[in-house]
Amino acid sequence: MKRDKMGKFFYPSSIVVFGVTDTPGNLAKNIILNCQAGGFEGDIYPVGRRPGSVSGYEIITDPESLPMDIDLAVILIPAEVIPETMKICGRKGIRHVVISSGGFRELNGKNNQVESDVQSVARQYGIRFIGPNCIGVICTNSGLCTPFNPLQAQSFKSGDISLICQSGGIATQAAHTFSEEHVGFSKIISAGNKLDINEIDLLQYLMNDDDTKQVHMYLESIEDGRALVKLAKKSKKPIVLLKSNVGETASSIAKSHTAALSNNDRIVDGALRQAGIIRVDDLYDMTVCAKALSLPPLKGNRLVAISPSGGFAVMLGDLCEKYGFECPELPRQLLDTIESQRRGGVIRMTNPMDFGDVYDMEVMINTFESCLRLDDIDGIVISYMYNEEMLKAFSGNIGSPERLLEVIKNICERTGKPIALSFHTERSYIEEFKKIGTFPVFNDPAESVRALQMLRNYWRVKDSDNHF
Repeated sequence: MKRDKMGKFFYPSSIVVFGVTDTPGNLAKNIILNCQAGGFEGDIYPVGRRPGSVSGYEIITDPESLPMDIDLAVILIPAEVIPETMKICGRKGIRHVVISSGGFRELNGKNNQVESDVQSVARQYGIRFIGPNCIGVICTNSGLCTPFNPLQAQSFKSGDISLICQSGGIATQAAHTFSEEHVGFSKIISAGNKLDINEIDLLQYLMNDDDTKQVHMYLESIEDGRALVKLAKKSKKPIVLLKSNVGETASSIAKSHTAALSNNDRIVDGALRQAGIIRVDDLYDMTVCAKALSLPPLKGNRLVAISPSGGFAVMLGDLCEKYGFECPELPRQLLDTIESQRRGGVIRMTNPMDFGDVYDMEVMINTFESCLRLDDIDGIVISYMYNEEMLKAFSGNIGSPERLLEVIKNICERTGKPIALSFHTERSYIEEFKKIGTFPVFNDPAESVRALQMLRNYWRVKDSDNHF
């Protein structure tokens, strides 16, 4: 898909940035700095009204001297001069443009002459553009990073999630949130006013993008709900949506922010469920959902809940019930086998299972696999204790924390069933496990059970679609 017509928005071999100066506070030069920090290796051409240099690049004052057929232009200049700049792009063979500037319908209403002129020039030259009023594209695969706000692009974590965000601020925060949660992303697109390219165009591209396994969206308005639902039903990749602008309080700021009009939220909610789109409440929930969807399918409500702490086992039982799961009784033979490994013989095994009297990680791992191989068990949720003593134990039969996650991952793959894993320990240990990145680790028991609810609901709709 990198050679697709839309692909040059993400994998350009060359870019030109309009609006660059070497003065303090110039925003366009941040685009160049961000691309450098992100590792972009293509040619960069800064264009501005006055000579100077930015990060080793000479500012070009005559755009007619630009080479032909640059892959991507990023425009950050006053709105009223953008149509003429678009004509320059057209004459120079540039067919992909990000218009970062504001001052369009979000400011002056629908009857905006500059918008009409931009659209007219785009049609004349066959230009596709993202925006206006956006920060464009972050692509960790190519290093492209077009936001005009200063970023630490080198810290962004690469992954296989792609995001479409109507808001530039949300797009930036998503890059930080996903990276900090060690989920990682492939692409983040700030769509802005969606005057040309909208979420349908972007979704269609990402559904066929080899570097994307899940598509997440933040939208303040849905222009063509019918097209979105139709496309989502065809998608083999999970689609996750954070939809804001659902009430009267938000509608006025949304309209002035990205010219977004609110939709009837009850209708939106019903349509999303029918389409199999997972709805979340905030950006952090997106990362939880992303982790959940990386697990094998959850095809039912029957879980085994395990913890070496009786208190956490009880908590897991309550959480399972809260989110619509059941913890069925396990075969007596299996429980007898586990109980035979107890040290004190003082804890009777049930489901939820208190593993506090078993101090052998091998027994724990074997229990996972034995439970998942039962026909009437659909998945496992576990909150495990972790400390320095356990770290020493890992150096024996299981090995390193990396090895532990690898073993659990292999069990999931062999059985085709999910394990939602969390630890009760110091926060630094949880972060270390998450940083390993080979298998999803949730922050606490509640998050892990909620993640399984998301996973179950997604597959419930998918299985229903496949059935019909």
